[in-house]
Amino acid sequence: MMTRKTYLIPNISCAHCVMHITQRLNEIEGVENVEGDVTSKEVTVEFTEPASDEVIVAALEEINYPPRR
Repeated sequence: MMTRKTYLIPNISCAHCVMHITQRLNEIEGVENVEGDVTSKEVTVEFTEPASDEVIVAALEEINYPPRR
């Protein structure tokens, strides 16, 4: 089943940030689509197993873009 989740990432400041996040999340098995928006500081991810919310959050934290919880 496809899951769609939006993460608020306060330290997104430019298109390069979105590109870096997108590249990292696309490396995760099961991530189908990543869309980022600099203005809203949000990243929306569509994923299926084996990807999970926990795996995505850990990957974001690993590259210093922790989502607000």
